Amino acid sequence: MAPRRKRQKRWLKWLAFLLLVGLAALVVYLVWESYFKETPKTVEEKKTEETVVVDTEIPVEEKQEEAESQDVTEKKEVVQYEGENPNELSELTGVVTYAGVSGDKLLIRVNIDQYLTSGSCELALLDAGVSIYSDTAEIVDAAATATCAGFNVPLSEVGGRDLEIVVYLAADGKAGEIRGEVKL
Repeated sequence: MAPRRKRQKRWLKWLAFLLLVGLAALVVYLVWESYFKETPKTVEEKKTEETVVVDTEIPVEEKQEEAESQDVTEKKEVVQYEGENPNELSELTGVVTYAGVSGDKLLIRVNIDQYLTSGSCELALLDAGVSIYSDTAEIVDAAATATCAGFNVPLSEVGGRDLEIVVYLAADGKAGEIRGEVKL
C-alpha cells in the first residue's frame, strides 16, 4: 500500500489568523470611535454656546419713576417672645436646673434669667427651715442669660435627707432669690 498523502491545511491556519487580525482591528476601531474621538462642533453650535451680554441699565429718570410707583412697605419690628424683658425687671430671677448626687457630692446648678457679667450667688441648704450648709459662687455670663459657677456640696456635710435649696443673687444693684428642693 502506498502511503497516504497528507493534505496540507496550512491555508486554513492562515485564514483563521487573518480573520482574528481583522476582528481585532475592528474592535480597536470601535473602541477608538466611542471613547477617544470627539465630534467636531459646527459653527452654529459654537455660536449658541457663546454668552450674550446685554446692557440692561435703565436710565436714572426711569429708575426714579419706578421707585415712586412702587408701594413702600415698612418692616414690622420683630418680637422675639411675648412677655416682659427679664433684663428690665427690678429683681433677679432664675431656676434650679439640676440638683442631684454624683459620686460623693451633691451637685447644684442654677440658671439666671437676666444677662449679667458679674455678681455673686449664695447657696443655703435648709432642713426644716434651719440652715445646715452655705457656700458662695461667682455669676458667670452666658449668651443671653447668666449662671452661677456651680455648687459641689460634699454629701458628708448634708447627710441623706430632703433639703430646701435657696440661692440668693446679687448683681448690678439688683437682688433676687431662687428656690428649689432636692431629695437625697
